[in-house]
Amino acid sequence: MEWFSKGSYLRGILLSATLFTLLFITHIVFAANGYSTLFKIIAIMITIHALAVGPTIIILGHISDVKTKIIALKIGLVIAIPLNIGLGWAYAGMVISITWMASFVILATVSHLVAIRRTERLLYA
Repeated sequence: MEWFSKGSYLRGILLSATLFTLLFITHIVFAANGYSTLFKIIAIMITIHALAVGPTIIILGHISDVKTKIIALKIGLVIAIPLNIGLGWAYAGMVISITWMASFVILATVSHLVAIRRTERLLYA
């Protein structure tokens, strides 16, 4: 399973998706059982993860190659957009709010683009 080897963005995507899924299920369980403090902690972790999908892919995939990092960040940005639309919906009280949704999408997009530009500079340094 070469695609799952260290340094693979596919490994990072799979592990990142698994982590997000586990966090999401855990937050539902905590909310359903009235564990508000634990729910809030997991909600913060979900927020951080959704805003930083690309870096999460890099970390979990053990990616050290600069070109692979750039690919992982770009894929992470694409994945982050729908996650942050959902995050904005959740923060708005589970109603459609363009303000909340757009705010999270913009924040995730800007942070990923900054990370991409900074990583691209490593190619030319």
